Amino acid sequence: MGQLTEQEVFDCIGTNAKLAAEHCEALAREKRKGLNYDMLRKELKLIEGACRQAAYFRQDARWLPIGLMMEEAHNRAGEWLRGVRDPITRNRKKIPEGTLHPLFMKLAENLRALHRQMDELRTKATGRVGMILPKPLAAPHRDTVPVGYTKSMGGVLIPESIGAA
Repeated sequence: MGQLTEQEVFDCIGTNAKLAAEHCEALAREKRKGLNYDMLRKELKLIEGACRQAAYFRQDARWLPIGLMMEEAHNRAGEWLRGVRDPITRNRKKIPEGTLHPLFMKLAENLRALHRQMDELRTKATGRVGMILPKPLAAPHRDTVPVGYTKSMGGVLIPESIGAA
C-alpha cells in the first residue's frame, strides 16, 4: 500500500471520530455491546495512529496528546463495560438494562467536541514557521553542592583547594 496523503489522514480522523461517537451512543443504549465495542476500539486506534501521522506531516507536536487521549478513552470504555466502580466498596456495579449509560453518552459528546477542536487545529494558522514542539519542562531545582566545593556552617561554598589548608 502506498503512502497516505495528508488529506487522507485528516479524512480518517474526521470519519472515525464521528463513527466512534455513534458507537459510544450505541454502547450506552443497546443491550448487546460486543460488536459496537469492537468497532469503537478499532476507530479509536485509527484516530490515534492518524494523529501520530498528522504530527509527522505537520511537524506539530500538538497532535500527539490527542492520540494519547484516544488510548485513554479506549481503556476507560473497557472499564465501563465491566461496570462502574463504587468509590467506597471498590465493587463494580452494572448499569441497569434499559437505562442510558451516562459515561458512554459523555464520551460521545466529548468525541464530537474533540472532532471540532481537531478540525480547528488543522485549519487554524499557527503564526510560526517551522516545527511546533512541546514546551520544555523547567529544570529541576538543584539543592546540592557543586563538585569540588564544600559548604561552610554559614552556607558559603568554599573550594576544596582552599578549605583543605
